[in-house]
Amino acid sequence: MDLLEKFSNIKKNYSLASLTTFKIGGPAKYYLETKDIEKLQEVIKFCKENNIDFKVIGGGSNFLVNDSGYGGLIIKYINRNIDLIDDVFKVGSGVILLNFVNYTLEKGYAGQESLAGIPGTVGGAIYGNAGAYGKSIGDLIKSVKIIDEDGDIKILSSEDCNFEYRKSVFSLLKCIILDAEIVLKKKDNEEEKEIAKNNIIVRAEKHPLDMPNLGSWFKNVALTDEIKEKLKDFDLSKFEKYKKIPAAFLIESAGLKGYQIGGAQMSEKHANFLVNKDQASAEDVVNLSKYVEEQVKEKYDIQLEEEVQYIGF
Repeated sequence: MDLLEKFSNIKKNYSLASLTTFKIGGPAKYYLETKDIEKLQEVIKFCKENNIDFKVIGGGSNFLVNDSGYGGLIIKYINRNIDLIDDVFKVGSGVILLNFVNYTLEKGYAGQESLAGIPGTVGGAIYGNAGAYGKSIGDLIKSVKIIDEDGDIKILSSEDCNFEYRKSVFSLLKCIILDAEIVLKKKDNEEEKEIAKNNIIVRAEKHPLDMPNLGSWFKNVALTDEIKEKLKDFDLSKFEKYKKIPAAFLIESAGLKGYQIGGAQMSEKHANFLVNKDQASAEDVVNLSKYVEEQVKEKYDIQLEEEVQYIGF
């Protein structure tokens, strides 16, 4: 039995470019958007029994879709609820990250202000352990509820999630993130509100928000003694605070800021934003990303690592 025959609200040949902030890519063979957890469990079990691949998307701000599309099922779980119980926020994975930050600040809680301005949903942020200024969402997580690849609901502790810099256990699991328990500090947080507001302003000023993009393309590089030796001709003192070399610094130093292949470009505004400047294809993006990696490796013997997820490749 086909997915379409089993589940009436699944759509076929659904445009994925319309679901991504990059505006690139072909259609998904199947697409499901729902807030029904029991239906999701049924769908996941059916997919496993019938060898149908599936992937989950949130706000569409961190994945590149192949020009030919994706031959499996794309799932978008719609849970935008936020509940506060005993100083713990239970947050649906579909909540926009900025909305969560603003809501919790208004409730008088702090600790999340570094997340202000980061695009995407809470679920996507948890998947990639998103963050800025030396802090990540994983620092705030108490637990995460998921549907696993067998269709069963499980709750993972913060330790189970294996949060590291821009990664978590979820990149290794076939699952759907349903919601998370997030712990913040109660305080008079006018200062935190100003920090969050300033973070949003800074991002708007420095990032090419007027062009389709997926946010930061490459991960920043740990400032180890080995990296310091490779970059000994540069003054790295300004990077000591967060112990990271910004990927943008390496890209710009390699003369690649503004570099373009086809319709894809390393932004002239921020070197670590790969933008869809002129109807770029996924192939343009892949070729540009590969070229930048090769050039940075050749010039500095440093291997850049992408933050983006690939769908249909």
